[in-house]
Amino acid sequence: MRKDVERFIEQSGVLWEQDGIPRIAGRIFALVLISDQALSLDEITQSLGVSKASVSNDTRLLEHMGLVERVSMPGDRRDYYQTSHRSFERAITERIRRMRQFDELIESARALAVQSPAVRARLDDHHVAFTHITRALEAALEELRMRHRDASAS
Repeated sequence: MRKDVERFIEQSGVLWEQDGIPRIAGRIFALVLISDQALSLDEITQSLGVSKASVSNDTRLLEHMGLVERVSMPGDRRDYYQTSHRSFERAITERIRRMRQFDELIESARALAVQSPAVRARLDDHHVAFTHITRALEAALEELRMRHRDASAS
């Protein structure tokens, strides 16, 4: 593997790790992101030099997050992983869903009668932030979908 590719993959792992996601998951995502074709667990394991168990666990995590999708190849029993505009759209959709859940939780806290003015202000700030972030993600998702529709119509 080229040094610049190795560096990109490692930087991705470090960045993801800073957000509390396993470093290997970030490295897998980077590898799959820049790959021209879907990769098997064995190919990912070999490329990254990590255990197959770690790759298996972290690909499942990435799949759950909507960032990679599992595909099959005709005549091959192995699972392969790839990313595409559909997987990115699913990831944004999942993030919107989670943001709404957090906002609902904040709303339930805002309904509690035992809040001080400082707590109420803090909860209001969270509500405003979640509302704006969700709207921004929804706008970005719609823009992506329009872009993909336009590209497929061409």
